[in-house]
Amino acid sequence: MKTDIAARADEPSIRSAILFYNEQKPEAVRWLRKVQALLKARGLRVWMGSPATLRERLPMADIVVAMGGDGTMLRAARLVAPRSVPLLGINTGGLGFLSGTDAQELNRHIGTILEGRFVLEERWMLSVEATRGARKVFGPAIALNDCVIRCGDQARAITLQASCANLFVANYFGDGLILSTPTGSTAYALAAGGPVVDPRLDAFLIAPICPHTLTQRPLILPAKEPVVVTVSRRQPQENPQILISLDGQVGCSLRVGSQVTIRRYEKPLKLLVNPKRSYFQVLRSKLKWGER
Repeated sequence: MKTDIAARADEPSIRSAILFYNEQKPEAVRWLRKVQALLKARGLRVWMGSPATLRERLPMADIVVAMGGDGTMLRAARLVAPRSVPLLGINTGGLGFLSGTDAQELNRHIGTILEGRFVLEERWMLSVEATRGARKVFGPAIALNDCVIRCGDQARAITLQASCANLFVANYFGDGLILSTPTGSTAYALAAGGPVVDPRLDAFLIAPICPHTLTQRPLILPAKEPVVVTVSRRQPQENPQILISLDGQVGCSLRVGSQVTIRRYEKPLKLLVNPKRSYFQVLRSKLKWGER
């Protein structure tokens, strides 16, 4: 869903911003001061700091600006989505698939952004929770791209049982499963042979990782019903260590009998995108989609 933020009477003008950056990337740190100066010159109130500090400032911010690559964007998305604060990504190196603009283009676009002429695009997210019996072992936690369930200790196959809307889907025997949003379909799921899914669609993508059968292909399911994945085993003596990972950044280990419930998160991420650059243009320029 796209909205012109200038056309929304209930949207305040952009008067304050939070700068979220990857302090491990020198290029992001270098651009931080430039962006701070640029925003302050436009009269904005600007905050920087640790994620814990910035979380306290979110209710006062009109926009969050994430500087870095896609990993920085994923961390920022999990921070801002619960508060419904618009997120703008500034790519300071690497792929930058989720970013609204590159750092080198910021001077050209800053006026457009602050005047409300960037587009507000809603991207839905995952809410993930894991239980074992009556005990909660993980979550609920949110993810923009994907939830990955895989073997964590040895190079061995595991058995995962998937169901949707209380209907049995399949037993997956292989290296694991990727449960992705449409936004995440261009990430790990794509490398596992999954399709590119338009982010406007309300759907889950299930992509098996190296399945030990030729007949199990990626599957698209409606997101209105939760998907439940149960860690199973083929032999009674099996007790593999299983890892669950959200966006490749947060997670924990699971055991046989654990159940992972993946559902649509109640609040979408509000992502600022360039209205002159369509999703398919980004596919072509960033992923070289369709080139020969």
